Amino acid sequence: MFEIKESVIEQLRTYCQTDGNEVGGILTGSVISDNIYRISNMSKPCIAFNSSNRYRFVRDAAKANSFIKEDFESSDHTRVYVGEWHTHPENDPHPSSVDIESIIEIFTKSNIVICGVFLVIVGLKSNYYGFYDGHSMKTPNVKIV
Repeated sequence: MFEIKESVIEQLRTYCQTDGNEVGGILTGSVISDNIYRISNMSKPCIAFNSSNRYRFVRDAAKANSFIKEDFESSDHTRVYVGEWHTHPENDPHPSSVDIESIIEIFTKSNIVICGVFLVIVGLKSNYYGFYDGHSMKTPNVKIV
């Protein structure tokens, strides 16, 4: 199960893609207990210079890694990388094949502390919540706290 702090949900909504280009960034959080994770912080958009359009963006790895390191240090080593967020210009978003391939690549090539990678896609009316566990993208139980 995943908990997401209400403050993170509120921040995500500020990036709702009513017009303009897709943006995205990093999610950090903590392990609360066995198989319960809390997303408690998010980065501002981490976009490589001139790499964004309405349906795509390229993450700036240096900005993303800097945020992860700074958040880990400022949380007394309790918050770690848990996943990714980005926007879609649709009411009820779902991940594209590119989104899923990206999450699989992150899971495969990164040193991940938790047992998967969380994905939030911010839509115009609702958000998509997914969790890739190394086998498939699942729809986790999400609780706003």
